[in-house]
Amino acid sequence: MSWPIKLRAMSFAITIGVTLVESVMGSAAIALMLWSFGVASARTLLEIFAVVSAITSLSISVYSHLRPPILSAAVKGGNG
Repeated sequence: MSWPIKLRAMSFAITIGVTLVESVMGSAAIALMLWSFGVASARTLLEIFAVVSAITSLSISVYSHLRPPILSAAVKGGNG
């Protein structure tokens, strides 16, 4: 059974939001350390980690919503 398009879109949007928050929270600590050690400016770190967070979030969300479903043996055999 397939989900209606409205529920799929809502699920995808929620997944994007959650993974973006997780990516930003993880990158904030790394960026703060790199900035405090003088490795890069705050603007450069913000640009780099914004791109990394967006790519990470999209890759997780697209994979989780576009992969083929794993069907149980009962469904494959016609007993489900």
